[in-house]
Amino acid sequence: MAWIAPKLDWNALDRINAVDFNRIENNTQEVANFLNSIQYTLPAMTFITNRTQTSVDTLSSINRIEENLELIRTHFMTPPGYPGAETWTTGKPFDYTDANRLELAVELLMDYGVLVYKSFRYCGAAICGETGVIY
Repeated sequence: MAWIAPKLDWNALDRINAVDFNRIENNTQEVANFLNSIQYTLPAMTFITNRTQTSVDTLSSINRIEENLELIRTHFMTPPGYPGAETWTTGKPFDYTDANRLELAVELLMDYGVLVYKSFRYCGAAICGETGVIY
């Protein structure tokens, strides 16, 4: 799949559903694929992007999403403003603030991956002298 614009305006009336979890995992996978394509080595991760209305996410599934984001962050970088991870346990409520946090984490990782890619100097490029003139 391709990158899907994250939803960053979750509010108290919103409810996360299968489509939202699929988007978050799809985008996490896109970040991992992109970073691997620019020579970052990330460990193998499991992504689930085929949830339906009848799917039920368990604590272990939500923790896997959190763990995937943490694996990417620890093998890449911690972008400024990165919201961090949670560990889900029985009785801990998941609400719109957590949905915003996951979507923001994925977006920041991708944004900074793109910035790193754009900052690479390609083989053969030479900038010399005080003014940066190419000789």
